[in-house]
Amino acid sequence: MVRSCQQCQLVRSEGSIRSGDEQLKSIPICDLFHRVALDTSGPLPETKAGNKSILVAIDHYSKWCEAKVVADHGAKTTAMFLEDDVIYRYGVPKFILTDNGGEWAVEFDLMCKDYGIQHQRTAPQWPQCNGMAERMIKTIKHGITVLAATPGKVDCWDEQLAKILFGYRCGIQASTKFSPFMILTGRTPRLRADNYLHALTHVIDDGVDVEIAATQFLWKMELIASIHEDVLLNVEQAQKKQRKTYAARKGKHLFEGLIARETMVKMKKPRKKRALAAS
Repeated sequence: MVRSCQQCQLVRSEGSIRSGDEQLKSIPICDLFHRVALDTSGPLPETKAGNKSILVAIDHYSKWCEAKVVADHGAKTTAMFLEDDVIYRYGVPKFILTDNGGEWAVEFDLMCKDYGIQHQRTAPQWPQCNGMAERMIKTIKHGITVLAATPGKVDCWDEQLAKILFGYRCGIQASTKFSPFMILTGRTPRLRADNYLHALTHVIDDGVDVEIAATQFLWKMELIASIHEDVLLNVEQAQKKQRKTYAARKGKHLFEGLIARETMVKMKKPRKKRALAAS
């Protein structure tokens, strides 16, 4: 019945009206930590250390994520997280994106005003606008579920957060085509296997050739500039594809609704009664 109703097809499940000329609006990106999305998760099962919530901050440009386990996620705690784990490490963002929860009010709002940050909130009926932070929460919770499944580690899941973040930061993102680690540092992370392989194939030498080091530094700066150009292009193409997919899906749903409505109208038309044959 829902698919057969034109009005139902014009209204989302969340209750907001689907306008005829509505288009998916992509959030623009331009630089590292220009816009940062934040979200919370909890309460989770309390750990031995008393932690039962997770705070997440993710950069819209590089997809680099910072996360922290806390005992509560009140406004004072989220404000300290923003200052200690984002501002003091990467500088002051221009925009902060959150949902409409109470943890992003009072102290948090005051801190944003103090740093000149524009605090943007998602629409109450459209929390998907902060989908990047919400997906990051799901990724962390999935990793915690896997790593904490070992007997004896259920009540110390907070100790697994660093491993989960490292794995995520090294993974290549679908939209940027680079890992957050590569975008932020201009290189791939050095792993344990790299050190072992280097020890087997090279003679230990602590000496540094200044000219070689300077050449490598200049090459890395050029590489980082090239990476950032590619990131902007790749994200633009990914957003264009998302808008095209959204428009196609929306058009398909509206078309199905209109066809179903016409069918129902035809089915409801009363049939003409045949005249009784003269006896």
